[in-house]
Amino acid sequence: MNSLAGKTILITGATDGLGKLVSKRAAAEGATLLLHGRNKEKGAKLLDEMKASANNQNIFYYNADFSSLEEVFNLSQEILAEHKSLHVLINNAAIGGGPKGSSERELSKNGYEVRFAANYLSHYLLTQKLLPLLLQSAPARIANVASIGQSPLNFSDIQSKSRYDSFDAYCKSKLAQIIFGFELAEQLKRKKRYCK
Repeated sequence: MNSLAGKTILITGATDGLGKLVSKRAAAEGATLLLHGRNKEKGAKLLDEMKASANNQNIFYYNADFSSLEEVFNLSQEILAEHKSLHVLINNAAIGGGPKGSSERELSKNGYEVRFAANYLSHYLLTQKLLPLLLQSAPARIANVASIGQSPLNFSDIQSKSRYDSFDAYCKSKLAQIIFGFELAEQLKRKKRYCK
């Protein structure tokens, strides 16, 4: 029996790149897959393709724009309502940095710097909402897909309002994601409740 058979895995940003590759491999190993994307047509196409190629019907698609915290919250509620277990959460969805030196500051639907919102705040919210289900399903894992590109966080200007650079904003969002991973691990360790 394959190691992922019987496991439920949520992968954000599953319609392209690394997320799509990991999804295909997990589907082939018999996992129940919860795939996330922000383009319904692309998601539907991926769902049909994966079900056929992996001969796995336990694959589901969820649509949400991670620049909207409301959509992320709604995604978490859908998953909690429809699934009784979650063994792996892969926080992969991200908005890239764009060209270095790009100074046009973009905002999320909630008014936050868009990369900070989509790459960090959304995954923080999703993880917190799904954490009880992950703990209930232990042994479980949370994987945050980060980047070698990281920039120091300026807590007095966390939204990058001064001297904005889109690539730097991306690097800050990825460092925030890494810090969150370390902090969450410490919190779970202190509570003696591991995602094993």
